[in-house]
Amino acid sequence: MLPRQAAGRDVVGWVEELHRWLAPFLAALGHKGRRRWAPVYLQGLLGPGDRKSVQPMAARVAPADHEQLHHFIATSA
Repeated sequence: MLPRQAAGRDVVGWVEELHRWLAPFLAALGHKGRRRWAPVYLQGLLGPGDRKSVQPMAARVAPADHEQLHHFIATSA
């Protein structure tokens, strides 16, 4: 998971704000799996670390769910 603080900013507060901002978009996705993994994927993209591969992102934001995150990214809507 991400460290509690990064560059002096409370990461937990950042993640909560991301979820609030995403709420109307997630409601439009419809599918439960897409609503679950979209915020996780965005945390991986926006957070610190490597973004070129799903493995480094999954190691940071969903270490036990690498395959589910990859499936979310690889599956079209």
